[in-house]
Amino acid sequence: MDNKRNKIGLQSYEKAQAFLYKAIDYEKLISYQYNASTFNLDRMVRMLECVGNPHRAFPSVHITGTKGKGSTSIMIATLLEHAGLKTGLFTSPHLVDLKERIQLNHQNISEDDFTDNLNELRPYIQHLRETSPSASPTFFEILTAVCMLYFKKKHIDMAVLEVGLGGRLDSTNVVIPQVSIITNIGFDHTAILGNTLSSIAYEKAGIIKQGIPVISAVEDPEALAVIERVCKEKGATLYLLGRDIWIEEVRSVDGNGIAFCKHSQSSVHNPPRSPFRKGGRCSSSSPGEGKANTFDKGRIAEETRGLVCKIKTWRRTYDSIFLPLIGTHQAKNCALAFGALEILQDRGYVSMSDETIRNALVQVHCPARIEIVGKEPLIILDYAHTVDSMRFLKNTLLENFTYNKLLLILGLAQDKDLDNILQEIVTVADFIMVTKSKNPRAALPRELYQRVERLCGKQAKMFHTTQDAVVAAKQIASQDDLICITGSAYVAGEALQVLKATTDFSDGLKRRQVRNGARNLHE
Repeated sequence: MDNKRNKIGLQSYEKAQAFLYKAIDYEKLISYQYNASTFNLDRMVRMLECVGNPHRAFPSVHITGTKGKGSTSIMIATLLEHAGLKTGLFTSPHLVDLKERIQLNHQNISEDDFTDNLNELRPYIQHLRETSPSASPTFFEILTAVCMLYFKKKHIDMAVLEVGLGGRLDSTNVVIPQVSIITNIGFDHTAILGNTLSSIAYEKAGIIKQGIPVISAVEDPEALAVIERVCKEKGATLYLLGRDIWIEEVRSVDGNGIAFCKHSQSSVHNPPRSPFRKGGRCSSSSPGEGKANTFDKGRIAEETRGLVCKIKTWRRTYDSIFLPLIGTHQAKNCALAFGALEILQDRGYVSMSDETIRNALVQVHCPARIEIVGKEPLIILDYAHTVDSMRFLKNTLLENFTYNKLLLILGLAQDKDLDNILQEIVTVADFIMVTKSKNPRAALPRELYQRVERLCGKQAKMFHTTQDAVVAAKQIASQDDLICITGSAYVAGEALQVLKATTDFSDGLKRRQVRNGARNLHE
């Protein structure tokens, strides 16, 4: 390996990162527009051909959607890993470390493997940069190719691939998967994907392949009509949440199995098609009342919050499933994961007992998805960045937590629906702190400040870095307050780095430890 590096020139992970990030400069230089002439699969296909078409070496699950695709990807990968499959996971964006995006059995790709695989692609990329910049691969295309090459060399049994943007023209769309998943669709990246749900659905439906089953949670009739039409054209069987897969029950609980929150069905689904079977429930008893032991509490940490779900597919009922995740919307993502599991079982890739499934999902960890990262004061990370996801966050905070004051740290990208996103969350905050991540697309704190004042008459405090905002919030907050950090993955990632440096995580993050193998964390 070292000889190869010396020959090609990328002799360290730092140099490999610099080479990759240079692709962003090339994208700015040629002003890429999202259309079939600039964003298409031709560059990706040619680059993969140069290294032996690694994407054809393994089966895959392909996932797109506006909301929940990351959590669904993580759940599927966790299930497959516990079924004994050597499982690759490709997700985006990352929070702290670029290597988070490429994982093998939930372990990040190593610096050496990242560098070696990029070195293999480097001659082709460098040639195009020097001779035809407009044909040079993008940042995400290169990263996807590194992932495919890495997975091939590691002889994985299954890859779980999350789309980066859209679907139809996304660099991951070179695969022929075993099952395609389309989570719910909403408004995001409208300048690129279109400003109607049908146009966005058309881009997402681009991952549907001839004869390959599709699992979907799309609810809007306009968007669903597009998905159904494409499935019919491609001869792809469509399994829908609310028609073929049902959430029969979901309850928020603490680690003792005691329900602590009562939900309305509106907090879990939107009309017109409910994911609930008629008569199904999304409710819970008050603390201490009834149903205290419907799952094995020995599998989870004593202070872990989460969901207990009962989900039924067209073939099987999954009962007493505990997810160490906050927010009843995660039940939808779990239902999609079970649908994918059914397809993979039908195709002979996996077979899992109820106990194996329960033990797998109790170890699911979805970073920065309403994640508790500190206590006294309670600190929550969530990278909600759309109107719908911010509404989910707001409802979850109101329904699942008690606190004295809510301190909101908020940073958003300039290209988002700023006014509507702000209106969803700032009205419930007692103290608003607007900030800016290092992302060049981040909205300026002053703009957010002015919008908050105009929209709701509240005054925000401006911070020019995420670090300054987090440090100030911790100084201001009392033990009974809640600090919520949200708005983008960049803000969440920067906040996580600050918290790791300034907070004792040993008490507040027991959920992180569950994945490392301890069945019973009471010891």
